[in-house]
Amino acid sequence: MKNAYFSEDDLPVLLSCSKWHLVSSANSELPPARPDKEYLEWITRNSESHQHREVMMVLSGVSYFTLEGVTYQSRPGTIFLLDANEEHDYYYPPSGGDFRHLWFRIANKTIFTSTPCGRTTRRGQGNNEFNYTFSSYNHAGLAFINAWDELTADEPLDKNFLSILVKHAFAGLLLELCKAGYNKSLGVEDRPTELHHQTVINAIVGHIRETGGRNLDIARLAYIAGYSKFHFAKVFKDVTGSSVLAFINLCRQEKFHELAAKGKNKKQISGELGFSSPAAFSRWLKNTR
Repeated sequence: MKNAYFSEDDLPVLLSCSKWHLVSSANSELPPARPDKEYLEWITRNSESHQHREVMMVLSGVSYFTLEGVTYQSRPGTIFLLDANEEHDYYYPPSGGDFRHLWFRIANKTIFTSTPCGRTTRRGQGNNEFNYTFSSYNHAGLAFINAWDELTADEPLDKNFLSILVKHAFAGLLLELCKAGYNKSLGVEDRPTELHHQTVINAIVGHIRETGGRNLDIARLAYIAGYSKFHFAKVFKDVTGSSVLAFINLCRQEKFHELAAKGKNKKQISGELGFSSPAAFSRWLKNTR
């Protein structure tokens, strides 16, 4: 039976938990790789970090990927856990062969995923576009987030056991996603569009409030949600009644008052709110009063 989300080549990788390799800054089942000179030059100019968690699963192809300064060779079944504020590759290097990666983005205990991306010249690799959200009360999503938290916690538990725990929790997430793809092929609607939008925007609103809008803009938030910038801005306004930028600014003001009440000085607050300089923070503060 055809799956609306994944190709016939994807499914054996997605459903073979025993063949997966987990990579995280807390524990890695793969040894570091020795990348070529071209990749090393590229990575010095193309890395980033952000305040939301991400998971990247390799569906096909072989390439390099760097997490927190350590480079690994990623093969089908490799799963990278990218924690908040950890530095990793930004987009993909120009060299290398075909590959496809499935990305998950986590904000406010909500997990967003969408159509696999990468670089491919093979026919038949394309599949229907999708955006799927595991809400903050979804059992599979919460089980995976809790397992990841245990892996990164300073607990006296065996790391190999915790890796198995994370992989099995992640398998539950993938099973639900694959099932949704089969239901889509059968014409079974997973949830109404309006409810999906509400779930997505509620999670994004929580993420903005939690971070105080630090280093957030429409492009970053649209990426997390899996929407285009235009569509995200429209849906956000429809759900909240506010523009994205106005809401980010409001949350920055709330965070400023919260930090000031804790006795932090302007330099400390400027850094926590993500301003590029004290002067930029002073201009913002003047305009908000």
